[in-house]
Amino acid sequence: MSEKEVRVLLIDPAATRRVYLETNVRAGAPLLPSLGLASIAGALKKEGFSVRILDLDLVDVGGGDTELAIRKTIAEFDPDICGLTSITPTWNAMLDTAKVVKSASPSASTVCGGIHTSLFPDDTMANPEIDMVIRGEADFSLNELISSNSPSDIPGLVYRNTNGLTTNKPRKLIEDLDTLPYPAWELFDISAYGMSRLTERRRPSGYLETSRGCPFGCIYCDKTVFGRTFRAKSPERVAAEFEIMSDRHGFRELHIVDDGFSTDLDRAKEICRLLIERKNTVIFNMFNGVRADRFDDELAELLKKAGCYQVAFGVESGNDRVLESVSKGTSKEIIRRATASCKKFGLETFGFFMIGFPEDTPESVRETIDFAIELDMTISKYDIAVPLPGTALFDFYDARGMLKTRDWRAYIFHRTDEPLFDHPNMSWEEIKALYYIAFRRTYLRLGYIAARFVHGLRTGGLWYNFVYFLKSRWR
Repeated sequence: MSEKEVRVLLIDPAATRRVYLETNVRAGAPLLPSLGLASIAGALKKEGFSVRILDLDLVDVGGGDTELAIRKTIAEFDPDICGLTSITPTWNAMLDTAKVVKSASPSASTVCGGIHTSLFPDDTMANPEIDMVIRGEADFSLNELISSNSPSDIPGLVYRNTNGLTTNKPRKLIEDLDTLPYPAWELFDISAYGMSRLTERRRPSGYLETSRGCPFGCIYCDKTVFGRTFRAKSPERVAAEFEIMSDRHGFRELHIVDDGFSTDLDRAKEICRLLIERKNTVIFNMFNGVRADRFDDELAELLKKAGCYQVAFGVESGNDRVLESVSKGTSKEIIRRATASCKKFGLETFGFFMIGFPEDTPESVRETIDFAIELDMTISKYDIAVPLPGTALFDFYDARGMLKTRDWRAYIFHRTDEPLFDHPNMSWEEIKALYYIAFRRTYLRLGYIAARFVHGLRTGGLWYNFVYFLKSRWR
């Protein structure tokens, strides 16, 4: 068959219910169309290939039968290639999905990518339902796979041949992100999605990346796919993407998911200036967190004028010694200044805090809770410091034989039921108790309850605040 006849089905496995909805934060679980699959689809469509996206999260959360959805889509579309993606806790779900795909269409090639797959390609390929693995950035890999005469020509590809597994040389990072095609959001019914109103104001909302890579060395972050080299779209490209997502696709709110939106502070400010000049109408937030040491009054003011309503910060700990131990590169005073800048210009704040770093003690965790209360953020989110594969935190526990399981389904930030690792200074029961104490002390303050009531009336999210409280486990 010719290249143009090739049909590619991209599948997002059903995993949201496992990662979020069975945990303490299930009322705030995100459910938005996949940026990764939209980006790959955009590259495929630009070359004229036929593409369809099947989001099994959407099927699952809606109460549908995911296996039936796979079989029905394959029967209708008859794909030549099925691409699947995963993160660590959804890797098993990806394998289960591949089994159904192979059962429904034995001739279709199953190609897997994502962070966990890039880390463990051999483990992934040990499953006969998986035909190929793509390591690293996969934006153009499927295009090359379709067009190439030999799989040996494709960087980052792992595949089988008569001699067993062949692992090609790594793929180089994409240097100019402006060369990336625009994501194919038209392949989604965006009206079917919605995040918790705790973390959005308007629907439909969607994800936007303006940069990749993070040069900082926090021990809990994985750099397997995007690396430590900061690469960024130009301010003009970002402003254009805002307009395309709003005017062409109908998004009314965007969530910027960069590892470091303000790593280049001047660029971040120029993006805001362009949005202001172009009279941007879509609101947005810094969903994935901005470094507090790359933030100032000028950026806060520009963000507000450009349409941003909330900035998230990876605070992590309220103890400077612990912050230093995880190579965060910030301090409590730096974080205070950054959050004060937000409040000065009317920006909401969202804080990410972690409990159970190796240097943590019950006392330092209580300092973290105290610090969160002092900062008085719009939302404070506590996570257990899970040692994800590919991080220095994982290596720390693994080298000391302190990991309790390699069942990747258990590697969830909000998991408290069974011990995941042996902590040097605290028992799992202490970590679990402090985790719930953090939520109770933060959210059961009368002043905070009153502020959330007023916030809910102003933003229309009062009912969702109430639902979150009813569904929470920390009460």
